Amino acid sequence: MIQCKKHGGGILMKAIICREFKNYMKNPIYWIGILVLLISIYSGLSNYLDIHLFLGNQEIEQMEEVNPTDADVINGYIPTTTEEQLDIGLNNIKQIFIDSYDMTEQEAEQAIQEVKSQKLSVAGTIKCLEEEYQFYDGKAVFIEAEQKKATADELNNYIKSRLSEHSYAYYFTKKFVDFTGLHIAFFSGILLVFLFIRDMKKDTYELLHTKPISAGSYVMGKYLGGIFPLSLAVLIIMIIFIILCQMNNLQTNILDTFSNMLIGTVLYVMPTVLIITGIYVLISLMFRNPLPALPLILTYIVYSNMGSYDANGYYGFYGQILGMLFRFEGGFFETEPLPVFLLNQIALLIVTVLFISIGIWKWRKKRL
Repeated sequence: MIQCKKHGGGILMKAIICREFKNYMKNPIYWIGILVLLISIYSGLSNYLDIHLFLGNQEIEQMEEVNPTDADVINGYIPTTTEEQLDIGLNNIKQIFIDSYDMTEQEAEQAIQEVKSQKLSVAGTIKCLEEEYQFYDGKAVFIEAEQKKATADELNNYIKSRLSEHSYAYYFTKKFVDFTGLHIAFFSGILLVFLFIRDMKKDTYELLHTKPISAGSYVMGKYLGGIFPLSLAVLIIMIIFIILCQMNNLQTNILDTFSNMLIGTVLYVMPTVLIITGIYVLISLMFRNPLPALPLILTYIVYSNMGSYDANGYYGFYGQILGMLFRFEGGFFETEPLPVFLLNQIALLIVTVLFISIGIWKWRKKRL
């Protein structure tokens, strides 16, 4: 009897999953959404797909000028060493002293040489300029000096050096999961409204509680019925960008491309899908309406995407507690995962399981 009951519950859960999956496959919003995602993600990643070795300085000179703070190897810029950053930054500050501090060129040069003679770090130099010259824009100046316009040889040597450490696909994957994670979060937030909208109607809701299906089978059926279509969307996007990544001349190993993209997607994108679906399940069952979940999801996306200041006062994305997004800002070859990311992703999975468990308890309580 117990085995039959479990078997029957499994069949009913499978039926729910299949029904939801088919409903999404028939929904034009699903396919239009995937197309919009592909176009939007491609527009953000197209420059990174075009990274290549430079043939000469003329190619760099023809590039459109950008602010150094927003520049990357795709704009002909490379990171500076600490010595170069100090030199570029102090030279720029010398010109500011002349233009805005009514110093002569000789006075400005003397001031800069006095600062240089102390052989301070960047942070120490900024503090020195504030205390001795009441110059409070040092931080912004030295952030700009973190990048420099490079020659073709410098760019090629930099690219080759970074590729000797990791493959092109390794670096591209970081940018891919950055853009895809954010897009999938919005896509999931909108698409999952359809998951419970029919079941939460009064007549259907009451009828469901009379059916011989366990709370676990129903809730897990609905949860997986939302996960599978979203996973398919992620898979389609991933495969397309694996092909595009492989087309770059800097990447030759298809297995390396596939493994990097797959691992990155599983670690960074799928937890976002899992937690958003879990939130929809919980909110829908608590309020008998999936719509209250939408503003909550949007708020959660904004929270997860918020930047903050580090100990040195530099603004950037350092991750939020239980944030569902990890942004890989910065240069293409300079992005690295945050130290807390694995712990955070595990915590998201635990919270998702908790949400599903509460949803099952809520459904079972209603039946009783």
